[in-house]
Amino acid sequence: MTEDQGKLRISNADRDKAIAQLQAALDEGRIDLAEFDERAKTAYEAKTNAELDLIFEDLPGGRPKTGEVVPSEQAGPPAPGVHGHMHGGRPWIHRFPALRGLITVGGITTAIWVATWIGTGEPTYFWPIWPILGLGIATVMQFVNGGWGGDDDGDDEDERRRRDRRRGDRY
Repeated sequence: MTEDQGKLRISNADRDKAIAQLQAALDEGRIDLAEFDERAKTAYEAKTNAELDLIFEDLPGGRPKTGEVVPSEQAGPPAPGVHGHMHGGRPWIHRFPALRGLITVGGITTAIWVATWIGTGEPTYFWPIWPILGLGIATVMQFVNGGWGGDDDGDDEDERRRRDRRRGDRY
């Protein structure tokens, strides 16, 4: 971008295109959610082309051109992860945050219960069942509903646009 164009003020449409490009980078795993939030805030606060260009300096393809959003398919296939099965470029377990919570909380509370059992020399009431049961119900609901945070299949594109517009109003 030339220096003169960098001084030009940007429109809301330019900001929306930039957010869509950041969403593609997030979906590819090039940036994490915290980085997406920070860059999106910066995009909404940007006033000139130069300010908006800075957000994309370290991303392949740079800032999207007029009318262009580079989807993840054009950026090349995602590198295989160490987690094994991939879904949409991410390990399948990322589609089910309640399952991750169930494993984490269940493991920690059970470990505490076992340590208490060893410390006292006798088994006590298995109280970890309650958080495990609650998170187990949430996990089953996520499996039934197809998970959260999975790939967009395009069915709720209008909802995503409305959400993006609301984000713009907040910044």
